[in-house]
Amino acid sequence: MSLSPLQRTPFDYLAGNWTLEYSPAYHLLEMSAALHGPVKETPFTQNPLRNLLTTLVDFERVRGCTELQLFIAATNVRTGAARIFTRTELDPQRVLASACLPTVFAAVEVDGESYWDGSFVANPPLAPLLEHGARDIIVVQNNPVARSQVPRSVADIANRTNEIAFNISFLRELAALQHKQGLPAGERGDGMVFEQPRVHVISGIGQLADYSISSKLNGELGFLLHLHAAGRAAADDWLRHHAHALGRSAPVVPATAFGAHTDRGASR
Repeated sequence: MSLSPLQRTPFDYLAGNWTLEYSPAYHLLEMSAALHGPVKETPFTQNPLRNLLTTLVDFERVRGCTELQLFIAATNVRTGAARIFTRTELDPQRVLASACLPTVFAAVEVDGESYWDGSFVANPPLAPLLEHGARDIIVVQNNPVARSQVPRSVADIANRTNEIAFNISFLRELAALQHKQGLPAGERGDGMVFEQPRVHVISGIGQLADYSISSKLNGELGFLLHLHAAGRAAADDWLRHHAHALGRSAPVVPATAFGAHTDRGASR
């Protein structure tokens, strides 16, 4: 059991339910978030992720690594624009900025600007990969695009809104790749320095779709290990059935592969 006040109820334990929908602490947190903004970080109210990052990650080695490129996105609160942090500039502050959920944490300041989670504008950022000549892109999908149920509570509606916002930037970028891939080379524009990137998907939505949005705040070790095992199983399945497609001619994976479908209802 984790030390978090967000705990499943005894009935959830008995039923094997990983969500927090019946947790009193979860509903108190949701009500508090609706009434009060997140507390600004101070030495006395430090973001708990900061200590984990400084303890577990050697950022000097990360910045000095020349074998790999690393790009992390953050959203400028004032302008709404994306900022892509590269490997050579990464530090705890920039990583915290890229993972700053506005309903949970106060905006993180970097170079005099305030930032929120990068998922609002780039989730993940594909442009830097293409600019560096990537021909194969493997996307690990851990956030459901589609939900089978319509949210009813205020908290679930707000969370579903965030899910849609987090996914839309990626789906639009994917749609743009599909469109420009089908254009003649002379019509792709000067900025299109790539040719036919192959986008592959390792997806866990088969299991993730079964969990309500509240499960994202479940920090129990057992649940994290369960997700870890599910992720390894999804990766092993992809390696067995799809790894042969790497390096071969293949179209950009359509948005429907991520569970997204265009609403073709009657137009008005």
